[in-house]
This record gives sequence, C-alpha cells and structure tokens, in this order.
Amino acid sequence: MTKEYAEVLADLDDLDKRRSQIEPLAETAEDSEIEERSHLIADMESRYESLLRRKSELEAEERAAEQAAAGRGKVITTPREEERKTMDIASAEYRDAFYANLMGAATDEQRAALITVADNAVQIPKTLDDKIWDNIHTVHPILNDIDIKNTGVILEVNKHTAITAGAAKKVAEGAANATAANTFVKVTLAGNDYSANVELSYASAKMSQGALEDYLAEEIAADLGDALAADVFASIKRDIGAAAVTVAASASLTYANLTALFGSVKRGTNLKVYSSRARKYGDVLGMVDTAKQPVLRDGVLMNEADYREDAAAGDDIFVLDPKKFVLNVVQDTMIETDRDIKNHKIIISGYVRAEGCMRDNGAGAYATFA
Repeated sequence: MTKEYAEVLADLDDLDKRRSQIEPLAETAEDSEIEERSHLIADMESRYESLLRRKSELEAEERAAEQAAAGRGKVITTPREEERKTMDIASAEYRDAFYANLMGAATDEQRAALITVADNAVQIPKTLDDKIWDNIHTVHPILNDIDIKNTGVILEVNKHTAITAGAAKKVAEGAANATAANTFVKVTLAGNDYSANVELSYASAKMSQGALEDYLAEEIAADLGDALAADVFASIKRDIGAAAVTVAASASLTYANLTALFGSVKRGTNLKVYSSRARKYGDVLGMVDTAKQPVLRDGVLMNEADYREDAAAGDDIFVLDPKKFVLNVVQDTMIETDRDIKNHKIIISGYVRAEGCMRDNGAGAYATFA
C-alpha cells in the first residue's frame, strides 16, 4: 500500500464520520442554518466523489504494476492529480461526454468521466439543467417564487399554525405579558417522485447537440414542471385548509369576493396572486360594475400584489406570500436512458424527487368555484 493510497483511505474514513454527524443535524436545522449546512454537505459529497475516483485510479495502477511484474501486461501511468484535467458538470467536455453517451457513441474515457447519481442514471450537464429550470420557471412562476432548498437530504421543518397566547400587547408598568405560545407542527419532507419520459428514434437522436439539448429541455421541463407546480398548489390548499371564498358555478366573481379573499390572508408581506389565464381574464379582469365598466385593469390589482398566470392553479385563485412555502429537493434533475432495440428508439427519462409545505398556514388564502 502506497502512502498516497493510505492517505486517501484515511480521508474517506474521516469524511464518512463527518457526514454521519452533520446529516442528522441538517434534517432538524433552523431556517437560518439550512442553506449553510446544505452547502457544507454538498462540498463534502464533491470531495468524497473525488477521493473515490482517486482511490480507483490508484488501485488500477497497483493492479497494472502487479501484472507487469508478473509478465502479463505493461505499467499504465496515470497523470498526477494536480496535472489531470477533471470534468465537472459545467465543462464543455462533460457536456460532450453526456451527449455522446446518450447517443451510444461515448469513448471509455467519456463514460468514466460521467458522474453517476443512481443506477443507470448520470448527472446532467449544467447547461441542460439551467435550460430545464428556466423553461419551468417561465411556464410556472410559482416554482420561481417559492423557497426552494436543494438539500439532497430529508428535511424536517417547523410549520407555524397559530398564536394561541402571548401576542404582543399594551401592559401596565411592571406587569409581564403572557408567555408566547405559538402552535407549531413538525413536518418531514422526504420527497415525492416526479418523472417524465421522452422517446427519440435513432434517426432523431442524430440531430445536432444544441438542438438535442433544446428539445430535451423543452420536453422534460414541460412534463416535470406541470407535475411539480400542480403538486405545489395542491400542498398549499392542503395546508391552508378550507377556501376563503366559494363562488357558485352559476355565479360570477364579484369585487366583494376578491376583497374578502385578500382580507382572509392573516400574515405574509410579499403577496402574489396566482390563477390560470382563463380565471385571470374571464373572472378577475372580466369583472364589470353596474355600468358594465371594468372594475380592474390588467396588471393592477388594488396595488396589493403581483398577478401571476399559472395554469397549474387550476380552477382556483390563490393569494399568498410564496416565500412561506418551502420545497425540499432531495434529488435534483437527473437523466436515465434505455434503448428499445425492437422499435429502434432511445428512451430518455427525467426524474426529480421533492416535497414541500407552507411554513405558515396563515400566509395565504384561495377562492374556489363550486
């Protein structure tokens, strides 16, 4: 065993111990500590993967040397760590290796450079990941507005449901206020699976790298974005509870309904309104007074909130502070591939694991149409 190999093993053992100590703390961390500990865990994972790769190289060198000594092969020399050009997901080389592997044309070196995140799945290039999320945010602004934590681990958060005692108030001199008694519940965000499948014929897969990347980003973003956004709105409804306003199916939304909806939001500062385009133009901006004149104008909603079009809101209209919703991403976007040799197709599957909840049930309200 060489000195470097022993040092690598020692470093791996040390990182294992540190991860086992830090990961449980990250799951129960306070809000102010979550991002810092998430970055620390990510740095440790990156260092761990680098050490594993170096360990494999040293073992390969040792096997090659043993074979050469026995007359069964030749010594293979690997460049030193500091001289080796490593690939990361943001590099052009990694992007080339990813698409070459996707089309079944990767060299051994390119396949070895790909970062494996699960069985038969590899980490996607940063350019593709950025395009997927840019497309998702464009179509579903709710996913750009909420508080997304890329922790990579199961997260436990405290959800504020009520102040049952101890709210601030005027008291006599020398008199103490009641001790604060906020109602919190612990919510464990272990993640739900979201996936999208794309099939390409062998001929279609021969398109240029840029065109293939744009196609995958658009197709995967469309399916994953729809599923994620719909689930976020469903979680918001679940956490808030009953609708603040219910409009009969045969009736129209009124100005009184709209003001009651805003008035039902107990807490939250940066309020935004979310609805489908049909609800926005047909019900909100379509409201008229007794003289048949528009009550509101496009882009103006009582100077109270930004208006967002998001089809995933369905038939409901939401008013909320989106930063009071936290989405824990346990597994960021990854790509799995397979081949249907009978029908000559490449099957590409995008996958994300995430789960979220409202931090404060009083930071939102919604109107529904029965």
